Amino acid sequence: MKRLALVLVLAAVLPPGAARAGYCSPLNCAASQFSLGGGELLGFRTAAAKPLTVVDLRSGEARWVLPAGLVGGNFLVHQQGLTLEWYDATTGDRAGSVTLPRAARLVGVSQDGQRAVVLRLVAKSTQLTVVSRKTTRTIALAGRNWDFDALRGDKLFLVKYLRSAAYQIRLAHVARGTVDARPLKDPHESGTIWGQAFSRVASADGRYLFTLYIGSNGAAMVHALDLATAKARCIDLPGTGDFGSATSWGMAVSRDARTLWAVSPGYQRAVAIDVRAKRVTQAFTVELPYWNRGNGSRVALSADGTKLALTDGETVAEVTLRSQRVTRASERATAVGYSPTGRLWKLV
Repeated sequence: MKRLALVLVLAAVLPPGAARAGYCSPLNCAASQFSLGGGELLGFRTAAAKPLTVVDLRSGEARWVLPAGLVGGNFLVHQQGLTLEWYDATTGDRAGSVTLPRAARLVGVSQDGQRAVVLRLVAKSTQLTVVSRKTTRTIALAGRNWDFDALRGDKLFLVKYLRSAAYQIRLAHVARGTVDARPLKDPHESGTIWGQAFSRVASADGRYLFTLYIGSNGAAMVHALDLATAKARCIDLPGTGDFGSATSWGMAVSRDARTLWAVSPGYQRAVAIDVRAKRVTQAFTVELPYWNRGNGSRVALSADGTKLALTDGETVAEVTLRSQRVTRASERATAVGYSPTGRLWKLV
């Protein structure tokens, strides 16, 4: 799916939570932040396996801390032994739990967070079980080279690892327990993906999932997946030759899911991607020469879509998109977020 051959990076530089071959479950690829409660709350963590702090964006105050887990919609799913626990991230309350009949690993959640997916390797096969607080459904797949990618409605998107250190995205149907014979692919590209799935963002309605892929040669692309239609497109990002710069890419999607912004202080570029047209519609230079590229970038977009804020965990910058003006702040921040009225919060 990538025009440039992206080779897998070494295990030493894989982000926390990455699975075999460097793939990651939705929204746990790296240090990350999540918009919650219709944009009135923000959840953030310092690493994939760390607790989630939820902040009220109206006041900038922390409300509660949830245990480490996978986030989908307004819910977080935490695994403790055989028990899966659901937490409502908008209230901080425990919403329910399920005890698994046997050991299995939590690998993903649905886009709305209501269901979890656990994986169990059995002999020469893989069992993936979709678990809600009321029902379970198991799909058995031949081979031990499968992993979770995404879940929305009946559509379960899977990763199939290949011998060539590459992988495919395959579509399974939960109700039937079947997998489509052909891999999901961009109509203009191969069905095989190379590279490291480094970070992800989802649209507020859960329809679109955007995965940033990077390679050891510093090339990067966005894999835009429409979960409703099961169609994917690959959008190349500018820059190559510097892996550190590639890891500085961060993404934010507008509330109407029409525009995805990607910004890289390392490559000094910001681009706007038309989600429906699946192409770059705007690009300009951002100059942040002292950015800590190894920390990645957490990005927030204001509700009106006019400003973009980003942090590397040490420094904060704000971009006024119409004038393309960059303002650098001296404060340290783990995450950034905008209040409903447009005030920028620098969160630690």
